[in-house]
Amino acid sequence: MASKKHPVVLRFEGMDPSDIGGYEAHRYRKGGDLGHIDRNKPKPRRLIGSETWAEEARAEIELMKVETFAAELEDLDRRNRRKDLKKRRTEGPRDPWRASRHGPMRELILTANKDWFEQTESSDVEFSTSQEELFEERAVAWLRDNFGDDVIHARADLDEQAYHIHAVIMPRATVKKYGTECRVLQPSIHPLIKDYEAAQDSVGEWFNEIGLVRGEKRKQAIRDALNDGRTPPINPRHVRPTEWRVKEEKRLAEKAAEVEIRERDLVEREDDAATVLAFADAVAAGEIDTDGRPVKTAKANGNPQTQPSVKKATLGFASARKAFRAVAKRLGARAEEKARREAQEHIASEVAEIRAADEIILEIARAFSQDQRERIAQIRRTLTAKIMALDPRVKGRSKGPNSRFEEPQ
Repeated sequence: MASKKHPVVLRFEGMDPSDIGGYEAHRYRKGGDLGHIDRNKPKPRRLIGSETWAEEARAEIELMKVETFAAELEDLDRRNRRKDLKKRRTEGPRDPWRASRHGPMRELILTANKDWFEQTESSDVEFSTSQEELFEERAVAWLRDNFGDDVIHARADLDEQAYHIHAVIMPRATVKKYGTECRVLQPSIHPLIKDYEAAQDSVGEWFNEIGLVRGEKRKQAIRDALNDGRTPPINPRHVRPTEWRVKEEKRLAEKAAEVEIRERDLVEREDDAATVLAFADAVAAGEIDTDGRPVKTAKANGNPQTQPSVKKATLGFASARKAFRAVAKRLGARAEEKARREAQEHIASEVAEIRAADEIILEIARAFSQDQRERIAQIRRTLTAKIMALDPRVKGRSKGPNSRFEEPQ
């Protein structure tokens, strides 16, 4: 056997009598999670219990219920509790176990790392049989030694990734109730179910002879860490293969959907980009205006040109139209500002020339007669009003005493 020591794996799972049907369906590979089953390998092999163990277990539990119910009714009748007797007869039998989230039964799994089962040589044990047979022999002996007849079923699964054994424990107990002995299901009667660490110690010792060791002592590691003031290790929660596969399939489906959405978004963005470029080309070619409308040309005799291949009902078209509108608006505003500025400069130049001419007229008018000067003053007042209306620099300002257009003296 190789030098590396593999741990023996033991797990308990809660089980309710109502779970027996699903357990059997999976045993016959007719239900449950079958995605990991290799149909080319041998089917599960029964190790403990009869072929009809499931029917026998259900019948025994039903008999327990009836026996306990009869004892309860007899006790109420003996104590003359007529009202309670009538009520209980109406309600019927109750389950012969205390309700809990784990259920009254246990499913047990025994296995080891698949590498251990694939070993072919050993210096510690005699290999006249396979590793699976060695493990199976020790497992059956351990089950019978610790649980006796309460092991109502065990099987070896050979058609999955690693060999493992399933067993069903029906923990029978007898308790004093209603003045008599009543049979019930009580998991705590078995020390190894009651104490998980004790169960791990037990299998570790039992399987040591075939080269397996006890699993990690997690609870002890937590206690040691707390005593030393260290952060305790996280106690991992076991996830059943069925649970893991369901979660993994969901994760992969979500990832595939995410990739598909990203690919679809990429295609849409590429389409939008192509539309923007087509829009720009059409505007540059004069085929459409910045609003996306066809441009009328002389070649078309007053009819719109053929619409370019630009998809209107797309985000790309809307984005391109919005951008081109903004650009056209800014360019238009700049053109208007330039024209206004040029016009103002032209008017200012002309007003300056008029003022210069007026200075000359004013100088000449001083030599005229009073009547002629008044006539010239009237003409200049009219001219002044027109100049002020044209000159943007004096627009809105009233004529004051310091105006350069004085009356000729």
